[in-house]
Amino acid sequence: MGLTLIGRISGDAVAQAVQLGIEYDPQPPYDAGSPQKAPAEVVALLRSMSRFILGAELPT
Repeated sequence: MGLTLIGRISGDAVAQAVQLGIEYDPQPPYDAGSPQKAPAEVVALLRSMSRFILGAELPT
């Protein structure tokens, strides 16, 4: 998120220079960063733990 903000403020080249300077090259071990990508059982587990997680509907 920080690099995106730098890119919006100072431009892509500056954000890329910062990324290179800190040698940030992420390779996450899982691709479950959103409810659309995560396995359904993981999404269901988190939603069952709290009504406020992952956009679960609030009771009316």
